[in-house]
Amino acid sequence: MNLKQITGIYFSPTGNTKTAVETITGQIPGGKEYLDLTDPGKRPDYHFMENEAVVVGVPVYGGRVPATAAERLRKLHGRKTAAVLVATYGNRAYEDALLELKLIMQKQGFCPVAAAAVPAEHNIVRSIATGRPDKADRKKMKQFGREVGKRFWELASNYRIGDLQVPGKRPFRKFHGVSLKIKVGSSCRNCGTCIRMCPVQAISRTDARVMDTERCITCMRCMKVCPTGARKINTMVLLAVGHKLKKVCPERKEPEFFI
Repeated sequence: MNLKQITGIYFSPTGNTKTAVETITGQIPGGKEYLDLTDPGKRPDYHFMENEAVVVGVPVYGGRVPATAAERLRKLHGRKTAAVLVATYGNRAYEDALLELKLIMQKQGFCPVAAAAVPAEHNIVRSIATGRPDKADRKKMKQFGREVGKRFWELASNYRIGDLQVPGKRPFRKFHGVSLKIKVGSSCRNCGTCIRMCPVQAISRTDARVMDTERCITCMRCMKVCPTGARKINTMVLLAVGHKLKKVCPERKEPEFFI
């Protein structure tokens, strides 16, 4: 299958999914484009043809594709377009996320041909899987990307792509977000960085110290981009969450690939 273009697409509030998608996409022969679905604002519908492929990545929230990401993925429209699925997760479990991502992409006209589940630094408790995806993870993702490229080369056409099998089961369990809330300290200069970069515009357009806690998805992007470190989660609450998570995911998880 001769591909005209490969587009890496990601919803990546803290950057780890972006890293995974770019690492895999970079190993597939063909012209490259990248599409970031993270930033707020209106988007057009994006259309992809049979002679293209996409590498689509999302983080895992509560074993699911984040609702915000799912909504934005529905702006993508394929025409039997080959798709590589990528889910990054905080070293606990990705549960049904790959299956959900597969079903979303199929409904949008894409043909999933391969998938990856990649451990990444936990977006809330950063002491879990710190620094991942690391050098060893990137090496495995690059090898996977090369194997995907070989798979594309061997396919005579998109119509020969079979039904990719990935872990997961239906019905998907409900996920109502996490109860952790971000507090803003006195070091906030109201510079507007978090306001511009919040994926769901949960921060007041005029005062960065005012948040819509119902709209916030606790993606932690505002904390990551704040230049003064003014945005935080209560230390004792964070320690309690970290202690609980370390009990259920003490060992290092390795990337899993499906092709």
